Amino acid sequence: MSKIQFDIKQKIAVLSESGKGWSKELNLISWNGYPAKFDIRDWDAAHEKMGKGVTLTEAELKALYHALQRWFEGENERQVVSWHGLLERWTQRAPLFIQQLKNILLYLQERQYPLEKQRQLLYATVFPEFEEALRYEIETIRSIHEVEYTEFVQLLRTLKPEQVEQFFVTLKQ
Repeated sequence: MSKIQFDIKQKIAVLSESGKGWSKELNLISWNGYPAKFDIRDWDAAHEKMGKGVTLTEAELKALYHALQRWFEGENERQVVSWHGLLERWTQRAPLFIQQLKNILLYLQERQYPLEKQRQLLYATVFPEFEEALRYEIETIRSIHEVEYTEFVQLLRTLKPEQVEQFFVTLKQ
């Protein structure tokens, strides 16, 4: 079995230390000569032995950062509870955004897409080839109503499926 090679490019933070001299660290590490990634794991004092850990790309670390930021600011609970407030604010500030969302939701309902597929399409992450017009419509909404669309996607990601369904029903009214 070949030895794993690593090169700690940058030590970012010591997250905790144990009484046995090991520390849990966040570092930027190149593993086996590949481009460096962010890494969280336990290390001995000499950085010769390591425990199991997790390696993250920059995008994954940013997603984790934003999720933790929302968590510690209590945004998860506020978003789940206050989607009515967001909907009211969007209706007042960006009625065209609301109308465009209604049109898309009605289209998705007519196509009989399941709720999770609707979510994916609204995130603008997955589009079947035959849904080019839908992709264009969502990209248009995203470019014109960037703030509202970002809030909308964050809300969809925090709501439970039954809450998404209730949100969609209320939005279409």
